[in-house]
Amino acid sequence: MNKAVLVGLLFLYPLAVYFGLQFSEPALIAALFIGVLIARYWLTKGSKVNLAHIKIVTISGLALLSFATFANSELALKFYPVVISSCFLVVFAYSLYKPPSFVEVIASKFETIDEYGKHYTRIVTKVWCVFFIINGLIATATIYHRDPLVWLTYNGFISYVLMGILMAVEFIIRKLKKAKNKSNEMAD
Repeated sequence: MNKAVLVGLLFLYPLAVYFGLQFSEPALIAALFIGVLIARYWLTKGSKVNLAHIKIVTISGLALLSFATFANSELALKFYPVVISSCFLVVFAYSLYKPPSFVEVIASKFETIDEYGKHYTRIVTKVWCVFFIINGLIATATIYHRDPLVWLTYNGFISYVLMGILMAVEFIIRKLKKAKNKSNEMAD
């Protein structure tokens, strides 16, 4: 199984939980995703990805899913998106405390980052921190909604759309700022 398939399975987690709970016990679904997390971790181990960040997400996810398995807990399964959002919040916020910012690390893989770029990526990292706080709060609220379809809709669709919108808006702003800086340099 390759990394793309495993990442795809993790994105489908809300669908698997929603439909899986209609046909099986929470423990079985949790055990399946424990296997997915372990496989993804081992496949990522040889890559250039920062393993410290992957470890935080993997260990947190494994702890929650292990609890869900042994307790046969539907509630624990539904907390997975909250835990993942919280892990990303910790990783992004910690990178503000101990630079370089997480967004700078990602951006530096694709381009050279100057001082202005470092400042900009810190701002973007802060925006992502706010997003993860709001996303985690909404994801938590959906857990307790009477209709499980609300949990599925937010965690399996809306949150991904919101992440995509945030990435797209940031990309557009970054390109506009680069174009403006380039035209200012030419005018000088």
